[in-house]
Amino acid sequence: MQKRIEKEAAGVIERFKLMLDESQIVAVGDAHFDELETLIAAAIGAMISEEAHKAAKMVEEVAHELRKEVSLVGE
Repeated sequence: MQKRIEKEAAGVIERFKLMLDESQIVAVGDAHFDELETLIAAAIGAMISEEAHKAAKMVEEVAHELRKEVSLVGE
């Protein structure tokens, strides 16, 4: 998953560079573009983690409800 996130972040940087002229790209510099790419990847990773956590909570809630239903049927 991390490789895909990094690839996506690199793609964002490349698309951003297309909006800049050469002098702007040089002025920003590779180090800053690398740092921006890292920040973008971290943001994507955080969002994925948050959504995965929400999905896991939903599954837990459904499982809890199913256990309650099964225990009611067994009575």
